[in-house]
Amino acid sequence: MHKSYLTVVICSFNTKNITDKCLGCLSKGDKKLEIIVVENGSDGTAEMIRSKYPRVKLIEPGENTGFARGSNLGLAAISPKTEYILLLNTDVFVKKDTIDRAVAFFDSNPECDVLGCRLYLADGRMQPSAGTLPTPGNVVSWMIGIGKQVHPTDPDYFAHVRQVGWVMGAFMMMKKEVYDRVGGLDENFFMYMEEVEWCKRMDTAGFNIWYVPDFGATHLDKGSSGGDIKGPLFKEKIGLIYYLKKYYPESLWWVVPVIKTGMWLRKVAFGVLGNKDKSEIYAEILKNL
Repeated sequence: MHKSYLTVVICSFNTKNITDKCLGCLSKGDKKLEIIVVENGSDGTAEMIRSKYPRVKLIEPGENTGFARGSNLGLAAISPKTEYILLLNTDVFVKKDTIDRAVAFFDSNPECDVLGCRLYLADGRMQPSAGTLPTPGNVVSWMIGIGKQVHPTDPDYFAHVRQVGWVMGAFMMMKKEVYDRVGGLDENFFMYMEEVEWCKRMDTAGFNIWYVPDFGATHLDKGSSGGDIKGPLFKEKIGLIYYLKKYYPESLWWVVPVIKTGMWLRKVAFGVLGNKDKSEIYAEILKNL
């Protein structure tokens, strides 16, 4: 059991059963954890938490705030004595020793300020969960399918401890001083890409972000979106354009057309391969970009 004081911040939206399992996994570990849940929905999750997890600090905004704003509400409520913060999705189930091992990694690697762990999908496959911060150049190579620096998928990349540009917000642990200096998530994002932008600000402030595969958690992925694919893909591309507008406004005139071209190529490719559903998804994204 670790001696450091850690706060877990969870943003929930109508995921009662998943949130229950997430909190149940946390309760198997260190009883000294401070857990904050921001419940944006109305499916009985709040009542379940009050009944089964009275130690949890529950925040109910009364509306669907989205991930960024909801997480910020939770971050604003952390205890002053917190040393580490863990941003955790409701559909992430940590192993019993994951948090202890994460804190131990910080203790033995003082140059690490933010970390993400190995994530497994429900079927046991590894989920790509880290990468290089987007730039106009690597976004173009990503969109036309010749580079994967932004979203690497090579299993070997995720087999080793490494410094990265961003880690997935499904499991993102940091020293509290990172939050104190950088602030919270950009609320112009509703969902998707907000953690990448947050990592950009952390990197600019001089903090080091690491991916550590030595411990892990199971991530159902899209648990809060009910398995919807189109919504996340669309919001990711909208978030990417906002990110580029914020940090590389001078490049928008040529990068955005390339992103649209990438969507068109995917639409055509999936159509040729006979995957009508995905082809229609990219057609819809292209129409709304």
